[in-house]
Amino acid sequence: MEKTLCDAAFEGRADKVFSLLRENPEIDVNWANTSSKWTALHVTSRSGHAEVVKLLLAHPGINVNVQDSNRFTPLVFGCVYGRVSVVKLLLKDPRVDVVVSDMMGCPPLWWAAAEGHLEVIEWFLASGRDFDVNQAGRDWKNGVRSTPIQVATQKELEDGVTLLKRFTANPAMTRHELRVRLVPEELAAELFALTVFLCDDLLCLKTPTKVTTATATAASRFFDVVKRLPMELQMVLCRRVFRSAKDSVLSKDSEVAFKSLAKILTNSK
Repeated sequence: MEKTLCDAAFEGRADKVFSLLRENPEIDVNWANTSSKWTALHVTSRSGHAEVVKLLLAHPGINVNVQDSNRFTPLVFGCVYGRVSVVKLLLKDPRVDVVVSDMMGCPPLWWAAAEGHLEVIEWFLASGRDFDVNQAGRDWKNGVRSTPIQVATQKELEDGVTLLKRFTANPAMTRHELRVRLVPEELAAELFALTVFLCDDLLCLKTPTKVTTATATAASRFFDVVKRLPMELQMVLCRRVFRSAKDSVLSKDSEVAFKSLAKILTNSK
């Protein structure tokens, strides 16, 4: 049964993984094969199946920092193979150790630099997690000890070197700039949909005559999403919502304004 889980995870069969976890509460979600010591979370992180990663992370018995025979964690696999969606999920999980090293002392960020995955480096630096950007590791090929900046230089990843140096000099500012630029398109779209719901005669930024469960839930979700944005964007969005409450959020002008904001959020450099 455990091997079946690993096979389904490797193939990205989220429906099969969901069924196995739901129908077999006693399943050992951390089961590993005898050779490489890969678990289901290892193989799906390596393959880049984000939906399966979500299912496994939600399991109460999951070991998010499990290490294989080379002491690779699922996060290391995501960084090695450039699985951006997987890395984003793992970085959001507070249980995930972002500095644990493999048997050569290489942390996840080192691997992202060594393999030239600039987008993974960007999300790593933007995550706000606590790590040493200069944590060094030994190259698996030549045994030379190097930092992420040094190994990125060796791999001629110029944009990565520049970004890592900027982060070293000013972590807070670099993180802020990355967060502004990396706001995903789906988040902007979700903000648009939630704002429409809240302002369409349901919660017009004033005391509603009747607060329904749906209204309360939407309000809670709205502010949960908004607080994930940089403060400047929060202010822009709140101003847009306020204006929409005064006229009509479903008017053509408001729709154009929101779509324009979504474009700015996703394409700003």
